[in-house]
Amino acid sequence: MKKARLLLATIVCLNIVLTACNKDNIRCTNESEFCGFISSEEFDNTGPLTDTFLKRLDSNLSAQEKLERLVNWLKCKRCVANAEIFCNSCIETYPAQSELKVWFLINGQEVEKTLDITMSDPLRFRTYHD
Repeated sequence: MKKARLLLATIVCLNIVLTACNKDNIRCTNESEFCGFISSEEFDNTGPLTDTFLKRLDSNLSAQEKLERLVNWLKCKRCVANAEIFCNSCIETYPAQSELKVWFLINGQEVEKTLDITMSDPLRFRTYHD
């Protein structure tokens, strides 16, 4: 009986470790829906998914840390080849805006877009542009 409990506990622990989180405790949520919009080149339709992710970030994180978490969340998607912070609060609007460069994989091609993030509390998706 002890062996069965130990085996069950090991399986449960491994399942939690292997499926729970990736780098920086970022869960790769909404991948199918997100990538569906990307494959249809409906980039701005990813806004509500992005906003949901941003709202769930810990409010104690700095703006830079929140942007880094967003980059990691984007990178975990199969339709994202790469993402990086281009600038933090570099667009002087009220509130300021930041830009991320995102390289999407669409039909075997990389498509580069700039993602604008409004630096409000919480951060918010604004738009994609070339």
